[in-house]
Amino acid sequence: METIKLKVRIGPDGILKIETPTQLRDIETEVVVVLQTATVEPLDANGYPPDYFEAIDAIQADDLIERPEQPSLDVREPFE
Repeated sequence: METIKLKVRIGPDGILKIETPTQLRDIETEVVVVLQTATVEPLDANGYPPDYFEAIDAIQADDLIERPEQPSLDVREPFE
């Protein structure tokens, strides 16, 4: 048994079209289709999820990743 998960858009005509390649060839098979609408997280007027900035403000300074000191670049002779 092979499970394939697809994200598709149903057209304005209400017809679902599925085209996907499989390893199966020239055989009779059974296909099960489960329709489940995609859950879309609501966004505010600026396009951010609700409470986005409050969650960012809650990050503590100790939680941040620090970048280590970077080595200096080699000094090269200029092109002529």
